[in-house]
Amino acid sequence: MLKKGRFALSNSKEYELASYQGQYYLKSNDSDDLKNGFIKMRNDENIFIKNIDIDELEDAYEVFPYAMVKGHRFAVEGYNKCTAMVSLVTNNPFVKNKLPVRPYGKSEYIIEIPYTALEIKDDRIPILGFEKDLYERI
Repeated sequence: MLKKGRFALSNSKEYELASYQGQYYLKSNDSDDLKNGFIKMRNDENIFIKNIDIDELEDAYEVFPYAMVKGHRFAVEGYNKCTAMVSLVTNNPFVKNKLPVRPYGKSEYIIEIPYTALEIKDDRIPILGFEKDLYERI
């Protein structure tokens, strides 16, 4: 499964992390989380949220997925479930001579490749004060 965005660990379980007006929320699709203080979202009964304080979290990080294509690193821009194609973006100008990329935004290039043809990895960057824990472990 393709993972992109902000996430947090709470009670040893990973959740999407959202913020709104200075408040942080855990987001879940698991109805069992209703037993753990989550509530149904007003506009979608299949999404459950829980207001949480940062000090209640075990970890928080942002996930940046990427793929290497012919030795060039591309950020994962998105995934189309219908076509099973992954959109990859780079600002490396040298790829335009080596791969069938198209211009995308200012000084960027995009290519679409089947999900099954890629090995997607990710960088996880600590956020919300958990950066200090990273340096303590080093």
